[in-house]
Parts: sequence; structure tokens; C-alpha cells
Amino acid sequence: MDIYNREHLKEFLVALFGTQANSRHPNEELFNLTYKLVAESGECSEAMRYIPEPLAPGKAPFKWLKKEVRSKFLKTLQENKEQYVICLRGAAYNMALEFKMAAQGV
Repeated sequence: MDIYNREHLKEFLVALFGTQANSRHPNEELFNLTYKLVAESGECSEAMRYIPEPLAPGKAPFKWLKKEVRSKFLKTLQENKEQYVICLRGAAYNMALEFKMAAQGV
């Protein structure tokens, strides 16, 4: 990894884990874990696409839901590569110990 790749990886890890990630030295193992993290969070991100917006007062629920589902599906087709931060954070929480050990070279 060159210095620019290390810096980008560190920025991503700090955004995800907070300032405690500043002390970690990015290496190949941390990169591999980050790749695994993003891949595992993909299923969650896919599911998040279909959560409807809140129902406005006075709207017919079934008609509104039909419109929301259609809208969400079409949006998914347009933005297929998006990862949701909440999904990344959930996966990161589950893998936090692995990241810490990888940063220490263990």
C-alpha cells in the first residue's frame, strides 16, 4: 500500500470507529478486513433501500405504500452501489476486535 492508500484507509476507519482509529497504522490486513466489512454490510444496505418514508396524515395507506415501494425500487435501480453508514457501523461493531488485532499485527 502506498502512503495515499494508507491515508484514505485511515480516514475511512476514523469516520467509522472514531478517533481511536487514529492510532492504528493501516496495513494489508486492515485493508482486507475493511473490504470484508463493506461486503458484509451490503445485504443490510440493500434492505435499507426498501424502507418507506413516513406516511403523511390524511393519505390512503395502501395507495401510498404501493407508490413508496415502486419509488424505492426504481431508486435502487439507479443507485445500485450505495452503502448505508448504519449498515457499515453495524458490521464494524461486530468486527471491531478483528480490526484492533490487525492493527497490532496479531
